[in-house]
Amino acid sequence: MQIFGFLNYMGLLRMLNRSAFICNICFLFAILLLRMRNPVSPGLASLIIVMGFILSVVLNLIVHSWHLISRLRKRSLSAIPAPFIYLNAGFLLVQLILFIK
Repeated sequence: MQIFGFLNYMGLLRMLNRSAFICNICFLFAILLLRMRNPVSPGLASLIIVMGFILSVVLNLIVHSWHLISRLRKRSLSAIPAPFIYLNAGFLLVQLILFIK
């Protein structure tokens, strides 16, 4: 199945999974930035905070919903390394706990 004509199903899922991982790293940096008194650059700090607190949650929800649907349809997710899946799931769990509090 071709999506957008240039990305196939697993290619798009791999890209979203990597993007979610990068946003999760920004989530860690955003937590550190909130602890700092004077961030280095306000523009960079705001970008990291938006990517870390907003975009990472959205991408994690999309990626893990896609994983769940793929598992229910019994499709193979062998193209995505298991550590990425587990790390993103751990970050999603932490983000949801922080969101609930």
